[in-house]
Amino acid sequence: MIEVSVIVPVHNAAASLGNCLDALFSQNLPAASFEVIVVDNRSTDNSVAIARRYHKVKVLAESQRSAYKARNRGVRAAAGKLIGFTDADCIPDKNWLSRLQDGLADPAVKIVMGRDIPSGPTTAVRLLGSYDHFKEIFVLSSTDASIYYGHTNCLMTRREIFDEVGFFDERPRGADVIFVQRVLNRYGTDAVLYRPDAVVDHTEIRSSFTYFKKAFIYGRSARSYGHITTARPLHNSERMEIFRKVVSSCELSMPQAIYLFNLLAVGVACYGLGWISLLRESGQ
Repeated sequence: MIEVSVIVPVHNAAASLGNCLDALFSQNLPAASFEVIVVDNRSTDNSVAIARRYHKVKVLAESQRSAYKARNRGVRAAAGKLIGFTDADCIPDKNWLSRLQDGLADPAVKIVMGRDIPSGPTTAVRLLGSYDHFKEIFVLSSTDASIYYGHTNCLMTRREIFDEVGFFDERPRGADVIFVQRVLNRYGTDAVLYRPDAVVDHTEIRSSFTYFKKAFIYGRSARSYGHITTARPLHNSERMEIFRKVVSSCELSMPQAIYLFNLLAVGVACYGLGWISLLRESGQ
């Protein structure tokens, strides 16, 4: 009996999809207990051919270009009562599914998010990954719902939640944040759980440049959904609290701490530039 459906939206992901699917079919769960749904989102490479090499993969197509529309297509076709999400550029650990599933053993929990670890080999990427980990501990254990966000490369929820709060907004970015905020509005902050032992290797983040580029995109995204939800970016005082926790917990040397501080300053600046760029484009 299928208990969990894992949905992977795909757009021109031939370079990474095979590694993702290999990892999904190496999970420490009985093969009959979960399904993998790949939703092709107008790929022009051989992503679909790669997906079809795995006879257990259910391959669907979504013709309108939108990763969230593709995810919604997958949810509607899912057989499982629990719905997991990851991306084609992520490699889940063998315990990933079981640990997310364990997080939903408590009926009060509606969403579980795991940890996506950037795979880049540099010191900068390692430090930024550590900061993001402690940021998620801070955010996803807070009683302040306004700082919560979502990331659909490492998330599981209950199928009925989509009937209760609606499917993902079919927008270019930020629909995961909006979805999490809807759940919080209905159930409170106890409904969202962080499981850092449910890990995916995020292969897209190979360098600090990629990290900063995504920070810019997140800034634009946050501006675009600001009128839909009350979610807000962290205050600088909150960022400093997380920074101090990283320095202490990871026992960073003074040079490492200074380096991380400077990296975070660049990241905040990129986020702000993304926010401003959308303002300028909209003429506000």
